[in-house]
Amino acid sequence: MRAVLPACLLITSVILSSAGCKRLKTGAREDFAKRHSCPEDRVEVIERDDVKWSTVVFGAAPQETPPDEVKSDPGRLAKWNADRAAKDAEMRATLDDLDVFQVRGCGHDELVACAHPADGDGVATHRVVCFQGPQRAKP
Repeated sequence: MRAVLPACLLITSVILSSAGCKRLKTGAREDFAKRHSCPEDRVEVIERDDVKWSTVVFGAAPQETPPDEVKSDPGRLAKWNADRAAKDAEMRATLDDLDVFQVRGCGHDELVACAHPADGDGVATHRVVCFQGPQRAKP
C-alpha cells in the first residue's frame, strides 16, 4: 500500500504539469487564426519536419560580399570567409531548433516556425511564439 501512494503522487504530478503545456501545433493554429481573422476550425496545420527554418529564412537571401580591400588580400579574404561561415552556421543551428508548420485557411497559406519561449524560470511551456516566413506565392 505504501508503494502505491508515491506512484499515485508521481502520476498526478505528471498529469498536472502536462496540463499547462501547450502544443506547438496548437500555438501555430491560434497565431494564424488571430492574424488572419480566420476561425480555428477552418485552419489546417501540418508539421513540416522536412523543412529547416534556416532554409526558409535564408533560402533566397543575397550573399554578402567582402569589401574590395579584403577581396584583394588572400589572407584577409580567407579570414573574412571563415568568420562569415562560423556566424552563418551558428545562426542556422539556432533557427533549425524551431519546429516548422505549414498553416492554411481563409485564403492564406504560409510557413511558420514555433517554439516555447524562455521566461525567468526556464521555458514557458504554457505559451507558444510563432514566426512568419517570407510570403509565398499563391498556387
